[in-house]
Amino acid sequence: MCETGVKVEFEKKAFEQIRQNASQVLNSDDAPDVTEYNKGNATSGLLASQGLLASQGLLTNLNDYVSEYGWDKIITGSLADTGKYDEQGMMGSGDWYGITTGAVK
Repeated sequence: MCETGVKVEFEKKAFEQIRQNASQVLNSDDAPDVTEYNKGNATSGLLASQGLLASQGLLTNLNDYVSEYGWDKIITGSLADTGKYDEQGMMGSGDWYGITTGAVK
């Protein structure tokens, strides 16, 4: 693991709290730089809005970081699919908006 000097303020939230409040939190002046969220089509109602959230600047795709750090060489197949979403917010292709927990060291 590399040292970046970045200070992180960790705030733990229950999954249900994140699921219910994600869009409000992302659309606030106190939006986090990084957040954990349930990946995949199990929450496709909210995930389908990711295209809109990205166009409003509420989410940033991670494509440049994936390339820079070689994550696309480490995270492949179905694990990679869970981090990629198309313009309609459907999982499996398109831009990287997530990285599987524990996959990057």
